[in-house]
Amino acid sequence: MKKKRIAAATISVLALISAITGSYAYFTDKKSIDISAKTTNLAIEVDDREFTNEKVKNMLPGDSRELSYTVTNVGKADALVISEITLISSVPMDDTVEWFIQDTDGNFSDEDRQVDPEMAGKDFVDEVTINEVMDSKIKFVSLTDDSKVAKFIVNNGVLARNQTSTVDLLLTLGLNAGNSFMDSNCEVIANVYGIQNENTDGALTWEFIKDTADANGQIENP
Repeated sequence: MKKKRIAAATISVLALISAITGSYAYFTDKKSIDISAKTTNLAIEVDDREFTNEKVKNMLPGDSRELSYTVTNVGKADALVISEITLISSVPMDDTVEWFIQDTDGNFSDEDRQVDPEMAGKDFVDEVTINEVMDSKIKFVSLTDDSKVAKFIVNNGVLARNQTSTVDLLLTLGLNAGNSFMDSNCEVIANVYGIQNENTDGALTWEFIKDTADANGQIENP
């Protein structure tokens, strides 16, 4: 009999709970908040109307010709803008390169044009970091094994949204250019890279920046 009573009591409690939850409402409250994170964008445009073949024809040793291009930040995020200038000579250059890029405000000495032994024989500049680029406006970084391809890095600065910057450069043929340079040519390629300025680690290597930008499909030749 005791077991039957316990079972009956259990059934009565379950029935009571069921009746209460089914027939009555308790005071309750609930609040919900919701946001949607949104990213910004980064984009640059390059005006190359002053970067033409006409400006650099019929050059002689000792000549310097001005080339310029204008970079505009058309995105919403501040952009650190850096250019890689590649000079491709049709004839080999010496350890003190005959073709070189310089700032219109100053002149490169022979020492500035001398190939760093650590950078000789390379067609890439992976050791160079953002901080090293920012330390100088123009940096001569490498000469390939065949002595025909020289690379320079140009610091274009940080551009805020809608800000524009004109980059003025001189393409110079040094006085050390001998007769082998007669009727030769030098192709000048400027690849302009924009990278977010915020949260950028200055220790990032230049090669990493280029590889990342190229992988994202954002690089366009002027």
